[in-house]
Amino acid sequence: MGFLDIFKRRQDASTVFDFDLYEDTANGAYIKEIALETVINFVARSIAQSDFRVYKGDRVIQDNLSYKLNVRPNANQSSTTFWRDLIYRLIRNNEVLVIESDTHDLLIADTWTANSVALYPTTFSNVVVSGHDGIGYPFYRTFSMDDVWYLTYTNEKLTKYINELGSELGNLYERMLEVQMRNGQIRGTVSMAATTGTDDNRMANLQAFISKVYESFKTNSVAIVPQTAGFDYSELTNTEGVQKQTTNDLKSTQDQMIDTVAALIGVPPALIHGQNEKLDSNIRSYLDFALNPLIKMIQDELNAKLFTPNEFSNGQRVEIVGLNKKDIYSAAESIDKLISAGVANPNEVRKDFGMEPRSGGDDYVLTKNYLKGGDMDETTSQGNNRIEQ
Repeated sequence: MGFLDIFKRRQDASTVFDFDLYEDTANGAYIKEIALETVINFVARSIAQSDFRVYKGDRVIQDNLSYKLNVRPNANQSSTTFWRDLIYRLIRNNEVLVIESDTHDLLIADTWTANSVALYPTTFSNVVVSGHDGIGYPFYRTFSMDDVWYLTYTNEKLTKYINELGSELGNLYERMLEVQMRNGQIRGTVSMAATTGTDDNRMANLQAFISKVYESFKTNSVAIVPQTAGFDYSELTNTEGVQKQTTNDLKSTQDQMIDTVAALIGVPPALIHGQNEKLDSNIRSYLDFALNPLIKMIQDELNAKLFTPNEFSNGQRVEIVGLNKKDIYSAAESIDKLISAGVANPNEVRKDFGMEPRSGGDDYVLTKNYLKGGDMDETTSQGNNRIEQ
């Protein structure tokens, strides 16, 4: 009696489909998630390193607002975690809403309903915020646009990419991974002579044995199949004529997906991959086309919601200084030229570098090389008089 003879007493041959055919399936859709997570978190971490400076006139002040923005926005998040979460949601969901609780905590909303009416501020109802335990906490009151921070990230191409799940590259990666998994795969057949017992018992015994053989091959570097009377296992593995898929091809597809997302957000792919080629130009491009627009968006929203028009006109404002901060040491030569030529005074330069003004810094200082002849004689005479005195 052959292997298929055990099914003859069944009414049909469909019992063969009752066996578990073991194989590992691949889903290429997740590489889109990897690409999104990689690029968005790169940008979010960049913003999270920023310093939120609260100005009153030309002086940086340390008050409760500064503490909320730079140290602890709410009871459960540090400022780094808060801003990273905010940027992640802004880019991923195309919008983000921040509300203030009764305890003056800044909270990022998970869900809400926006109610827009012409000529009136938009209101937000059904606002839900996740608690520290992961349970959503609903707010039953309605928030006005004037009382919240609401940011939108208009990137239609990225939205389309997210909605379509990067299907083309996802399918390609899935196919490549499937081929890679078949390289060196062990294939085999099992034949079994007739044994005593009911059809169900024979089916269960054979299935249990197949399961043990599969697990042994899958988990052990050395696997031995015992020879059993009436049971024969044969391998059909044959790699001749089969072109193996390399892991480099899989990595190349992953990198291509990351490059696509990075280009949509405005991040040079070389920065994501840690490549040092053209590093300075890539950093400038990242600041100009990805980071600075986000910083400007957040800065404008904070200034619009935290200060009245009169307060803002009197110098009260929030400025965000982070990776976009200029390096004063690399620009030292240019600074010297600007000040010595009278193009800018020291305080104007200090302001550009995020530094507070100093006493006497509003005066222009010129070197003799940039003075007219008459001015130089007058300056020299005044200097001699001061020395003589």
